[in-house]
Amino acid sequence: MAEILQRLYKEYKEAVSQNSAFIAQFESVFRLVSYAIAGRFEDSTILSELLYSASNLLVLFNDAIIKKASGLLPSVSTSKERLQSLVTVLEYVGVFVELAAARLFGEPGRWVAITALQIAKCVCRFLLFVKHQCGIQPVPPISPIDRESVMKLSKSKNSQQQSSQPLDNDVEMNGVNASSNPKTFTLQRSGKVMRSLSAAVPVDSRDWKVPTAESDAAPKAAWNSSPSQLSHDQKMGEYLYIVKPLVHLISLYACGQSSFKPWILSSSMDVASLMLMRKGKPLKQHEKSELRRRSFMLLLYLLRSPMYDRYTKERLLSVLHRLSSTVPGLSLLIAPVMDYLPVWQQIYFYTWST
Repeated sequence: MAEILQRLYKEYKEAVSQNSAFIAQFESVFRLVSYAIAGRFEDSTILSELLYSASNLLVLFNDAIIKKASGLLPSVSTSKERLQSLVTVLEYVGVFVELAAARLFGEPGRWVAITALQIAKCVCRFLLFVKHQCGIQPVPPISPIDRESVMKLSKSKNSQQQSSQPLDNDVEMNGVNASSNPKTFTLQRSGKVMRSLSAAVPVDSRDWKVPTAESDAAPKAAWNSSPSQLSHDQKMGEYLYIVKPLVHLISLYACGQSSFKPWILSSSMDVASLMLMRKGKPLKQHEKSELRRRSFMLLLYLLRSPMYDRYTKERLLSVLHRLSSTVPGLSLLIAPVMDYLPVWQQIYFYTWST
């Protein structure tokens, strides 16, 4: 039995690494099914979240296979990689675990699941920030990779390794001088930079552009780029962001879910974190992207209780009603959204989530 499973796993890895485009389409269909069944029948929300979580975990698993097959693994320690993987899995399965706990054990079980998940994520993020110096951490820590770029870079790397040295000598004998970059050469008369045969990639992966060190390093830099050295204020901002979910849970327990105090406390911590992040040293591009995402997430506070229940709900529904009645055909899209909006608001718009 173990040999059969090992053989099936080996065949699956080969299929994923050789057919990444088809696998990506399958993952997309899997995710679309989770959207389509939401609200269709009893307990469809739990099943929808199960499929959605499974699709995200499938993407994470397949990405790991492709990275390993390409030989472009991130240079991180095993403990750091495990912590990042754990936080990523918790981010993907968190909503399903909460819904399943509520279905099986009622409201007390739901809050126990929420608390356990947030404590686990907070501890892991704190260890990543303090022990492993991860800097500004994205959500989730392990993002889906650009598989096309990874496979393209892998094929280019393999073609260079397989190319023979005499080919370069022949190029030099034909009046072409090799440049400092072995992937290109410069014609003597015209001065035009050309791609060398040793750097040619398969036809289906070519972009017909002259390769540069920056373009070839781009996919790898997304994994291996070291985080920026944060200033004291920026570190304080990241600490606030890490502990915010736990602080909000404690304030909910002390003040109640209908109180505005937890909402104000959580939003204030988010704003303070972003303000501190903008002080100090310049950040790298992927870190700036994460801060832009966090800034955009501030808009979700309008859809979080008690703000939504007291102010946003009537205004939002009024706008949706007006659009559905004035724009022909739009009601076909807006009506299902309005019907399922209360469920979405209760499930997804958390003030305790990162």
